Amino acid sequence: MSAIKVIGLVFCLLFAALWLLGLSFGVWLPDVLLAPRAKLAQTNVASGHSFQVIQYWNRVDFYTTELHVVSPTGTATVHVLDGDDSKSWLVGLRVDETNRIVLVTLGGGRERKVRY
Repeated sequence: MSAIKVIGLVFCLLFAALWLLGLSFGVWLPDVLLAPRAKLAQTNVASGHSFQVIQYWNRVDFYTTELHVVSPTGTATVHVLDGDDSKSWLVGLRVDETNRIVLVTLGGGRERKVRY
């Protein structure tokens, strides 16, 4: 077997091992390598407020999930929903404009209520 094939095989095996190791800890390997901020939910309401649920690997152990609120005047606030969350692909997001409450349903049915 040529040296290039051996190096390629070693690289593939190492990559697969790292991928499986990350998954065993609950971390998606592309998140470790690239650290993207994933938008799990988004909505806008009649009052002009916009809401986004963002999740990213916190470079320590698991994921941080945040609610980003932007008011009609452009003021932005961030609320940490879970600083030690598991990987999610989407979450539930409901807004009660009358009471100015945002309800986010995280993985496992865990609900977080935020006043804005």
